[in-house]
Amino acid sequence: MKIDIKTAKKINLLLILFIVNLIPMIIRFSFPMHKDATKIWGSFINIDFYSYYKMIFFLTTSFFLLITFLKYVDQNGIKNTNYYYPIAIYSILVVLSSFMSEYKEIVIKGFPDRYENIFVLLGYLLLVVVAINVIDDQKSFKLILKALFISAFILAIHGILQFYNYDLFATEFGRDLITPDGLEFFVDRLSFIDRRVIYSTMYNPNYVGSYASMVGILVLGLYFSSQKRKRLLLLGIFSILLFAFLIGSRSRAGYMGFIVGIFILLFMQRKFLKNHWQRIIVIFTAFSLVFITMNARSLDSIFSDVLFPKTETEKYLEEEILPPITDVSSENDRLNLATAEAEFDIIMDSDQIEVLAKKPIKVYNSAKEVAEIIFKGYANHSFQVNDQENYIVWNYGGKSAQFHNRDDQIFMAGMHNNLYPLVEAESWGFEGYERLGSSRGYIWSRTIPLLKDTILVGHGPDTYAMYFPQDDVIGKLKFFSTPKMIVDKPHNLYLQIAINTGIISLIALLWLWGKYLLSSFFLFYQSKLNSWQDRLGSSLMGAVSAYLVAGFFNDSVISVAPVFWTLLGLGISLNSIVEK
Repeated sequence: MKIDIKTAKKINLLLILFIVNLIPMIIRFSFPMHKDATKIWGSFINIDFYSYYKMIFFLTTSFFLLITFLKYVDQNGIKNTNYYYPIAIYSILVVLSSFMSEYKEIVIKGFPDRYENIFVLLGYLLLVVVAINVIDDQKSFKLILKALFISAFILAIHGILQFYNYDLFATEFGRDLITPDGLEFFVDRLSFIDRRVIYSTMYNPNYVGSYASMVGILVLGLYFSSQKRKRLLLLGIFSILLFAFLIGSRSRAGYMGFIVGIFILLFMQRKFLKNHWQRIIVIFTAFSLVFITMNARSLDSIFSDVLFPKTETEKYLEEEILPPITDVSSENDRLNLATAEAEFDIIMDSDQIEVLAKKPIKVYNSAKEVAEIIFKGYANHSFQVNDQENYIVWNYGGKSAQFHNRDDQIFMAGMHNNLYPLVEAESWGFEGYERLGSSRGYIWSRTIPLLKDTILVGHGPDTYAMYFPQDDVIGKLKFFSTPKMIVDKPHNLYLQIAINTGIISLIALLWLWGKYLLSSFFLFYQSKLNSWQDRLGSSLMGAVSAYLVAGFFNDSVISVAPVFWTLLGLGISLNSIVEK
């Protein structure tokens, strides 16, 4: 079948339109099977609503996009640009890390709840290449942006309703809408989040933060630079809606990306805004009203943890946290547990468990199989002792840890109740600041030592969880609520790339992103925004920057990343038009 250039271009545009419009909104019940991930995930089956079918739709659309793009290139040729070099390097390293990976199934299928496999990562790059070559006129740009804005508008409305506990998907009609016939039984047993926070169709509020900050900055930039009064009003209302969407996510990463994006817009569009400063006052007043109305956290609590972090000791002294855990260790059958204000010496021999402390104790229910021990003066501490099965549970505030004696060695129950020795994992940096960014400091400190094995080639797409020290039960107990949790993501886009596809692949992407941002800066920083290219170019620069800043605290995810890579492709294409 022969396709002419115009038809091939239209099909390419239509497929990109589908990706940016539909993928963020897809939510559908599925239960894909996994084998390699079982030792971490704990089950062959993963009940998923938010990622699996997004991945399926994205790969299907990308397949047809590749075919029609090759048809287009065959007749029209391919644009000559240096951007292909970092794209090619990253693509090669994605393939190499996949080929050399120990976990081939995860590389091909993706990890549960994430599904960014090898084909998805290559699909992201395909989006950039197609956008560079096919989206080359104002009509094409408008078509893609309109599709994105329609999707963002629907998601924002749904998210705001969700924030006020009017979630469509929590209703019987909504559950039927996202569930295949015959599987209603599973959905009826699931509880949807109901705590005044927006997670929308993206599963995690942090991903909403990345999406809303990126698209919000794009719309805000077009609002700032709008030349028509009617469009100014519509873009202003849309900006307020997306800001409410962002605020409702309560994502500090999204907030920080949005704020950095605003500074970039104000600088890049300063010459135009000098004569139109009133629109800045209007929109920031509206933002303030939204912030107050939605009862968001104070600015101090949002940013102080990241910009002005406190040590564990400082947080304890200021009564922000319970006295931190200072020691969890054992020697033969003796277990030592210590916090900043208490210390317990526990003897766990083969037939009896004895808890020793400086202050007297009371024992309740001692006649029963499990005895509860309460310490006078230590209201946050209690123990449950089972002499018959030789284990003890330590409850400390909201934390809980279970210790077992096996052949005169003491273990702690970790993920899936597996028993792990009391050995702390290798760490680097963030000592005393492990709670930084909701304990991201802990995750990063345990992730950085893994980089020595991924300098050239990574462990494979989506394999991060398989290499994180999940057996670090002491670290998890100290800095999370339970040692049984699974760390399946680094909460950092750059560490995610460095572990999965290698440090050199990360350098390639930094080259790609840095080249685009520098190009945008030099093209538009003196602009008076007289052309549509200048107005859109500075807005796209702000949007890409917002996503990359949020990426310091968030990961790449199939719900959001296709939109980012499309906007990056649009920005590169637009810059090439302006350069000519």
